[in-house]
Amino acid sequence: MQLGLGLLPIAPILLLPFILVFFVVVFPLWGVALGLVGLAWLIVKELDLIARTAQLDTFSGALVALRRALRWVLTFGGFTDRYVEKKS
Repeated sequence: MQLGLGLLPIAPILLLPFILVFFVVVFPLWGVALGLVGLAWLIVKELDLIARTAQLDTFSGALVALRRALRWVLTFGGFTDRYVEKKS
């Protein structure tokens, strides 16, 4: 009697722990971080809009920094921007 071990899919079985860790740990943490940084960016954006109506320029630096942080989180820590050509 032959067991048919040649039909056993080895690659999915070996990759299963990595897939589980990514979707159970990494992806939810990324979603929470994206939500928190996005919410902070929206709050500072509104505060900047209110400050600009009063001719104050107090939140522009924080707005630029939070936009950079949001872009960093969106691109998985710059991972997806690694191969993009830089504009000159």
